[in-house]
Amino acid sequence: MAINEYLNESGETLYRVRVVRKSADKPGVVIQKSAANLKTLSDAKKVEQRLNREAERELAQKEIKDTLWGVLVNEWAEAHERRDVFVKTLTKGSVIDYLSLLRTSTSHWQCKSANEIDKAEAWGLLRECELSLSKARVKKLKSAITAVFEWGISSGRIQKVSEIPVVGYKYNKKENEKVPGVLSKEEAKTLLKHARMMEHPWYAVWALALFTGMRSGELYALDWSSVDFEKRILCVHRNWTSKNGIGPTKGRYWRTVPVESDEVLGLLKELKLSRGKEQFVLPHPPEWRMGVQAEVLRKFCENIGIPSVNFHALRASFATMLLRDQIAPVIVMKICGWKDLKTMGRYVRLAGVDVQGSTGHLKLLPETEVMGRVVEFLK
Repeated sequence: MAINEYLNESGETLYRVRVVRKSADKPGVVIQKSAANLKTLSDAKKVEQRLNREAERELAQKEIKDTLWGVLVNEWAEAHERRDVFVKTLTKGSVIDYLSLLRTSTSHWQCKSANEIDKAEAWGLLRECELSLSKARVKKLKSAITAVFEWGISSGRIQKVSEIPVVGYKYNKKENEKVPGVLSKEEAKTLLKHARMMEHPWYAVWALALFTGMRSGELYALDWSSVDFEKRILCVHRNWTSKNGIGPTKGRYWRTVPVESDEVLGLLKELKLSRGKEQFVLPHPPEWRMGVQAEVLRKFCENIGIPSVNFHALRASFATMLLRDQIAPVIVMKICGWKDLKTMGRYVRLAGVDVQGSTGHLKLLPETEVMGRVVEFLK
C-alpha cells in the first residue's frame, strides 16, 4: 500500500494511491488496484480504504474460484498448451481425450473446490463409471484426474492436499476377453482376389496390411524414403492419427519389416509407377482420413462372403498366419512392433501353436468304433 504525491502539468499537488493484495495460500494470485488525480491527502486515505476493501473481496473470490475443479481442469489444459514446467507432457490427442472424459464424467465436480475432493468421493466416481465405461476408459479417467491433481499441487494451485485422491483405487470390473477377429490364409486370398478384380480403391492398402502387419496409421504415413527395394525392407518409424497428424509410431521406436515375398515387392513396384512423384506409398481414400476404414472393410467382406472383420484384423491375420507357418513368436513380435508379451500371447493362443501336437498321442476309442464314425461322417 502506498500514497504518493506528485505535481501535475499545472504545478498542482495531487495524490496517487496504489494497493496490492497477495494470496498467502496461492502463489501468483495477486490483486492490484490504483487511483490518481486525488486533490487532498484526506481524499487519498479514503480512496485507499475503499480500494483495500475491494482488493480483499476480489482476492477472496479469486482464491475460491481458482480452486474449483472445473476451473482447474481448464487451466490445466491451458498450462499444457503453453508447456508449463509443472505439466506432464502428453500428446495433443491425449489432452483432448482427457478433457472429454473429465468434462463428462466429473461434471458434478465443476463447482467443488479441488481440495475438498477426497478419496471416498474419487473412488466412488470411478466405481460408478465402471458400470458404464470399459475398463480402459476408467483407467484413462483415473490418469486424467491424476494429471490435473499433479499439476495443481506442483504449481501451488491446490493447497493442503498430500495425496491424489484416486491413488490406490482397485478395479472391480473384469471383462470377458474377446477372441480377435482374423482371416485365414484362404480368406485373405479371397479378399485380395476380389478387391483386385474390382479395382477397389482400398486394394493396395489391404494387401500391404496383410503382407506387413503394419498398423493403419503406419501404412498411412509410409513414404517412399522408407522403402528399400535393394534390401527388401520397409523402415517403419512414423504413424498418422486424425488428432495429431504424422508423428512417431505407437511404441515410439522404429523397426524394419522384411519384404521377402515377390508378390509384395511387385505390388510396391506397381505403386511406385502409378503414384509417380507422390510422397506417400499408398493412396489416401477419404474414408481413411475420416477414420471409417473399418466400416469399408467390413462391408466389402460381407459382400464377398467372408467373415466381416475390422481393419486391425488384417494385422492380427498377418501375425497368426506367420505363427501357423512356424515363424518364431519373437520374430513376429519384432516385425509387428510389439513389446508386450501379453499382447503377443493372444495371437499365439489364437494361432494354436502353443498347444499343437499335445493331444495326438491320445488313443482311447476302440479301433472299429473310430473307423465306423469316420465312415459315417464321410457319407
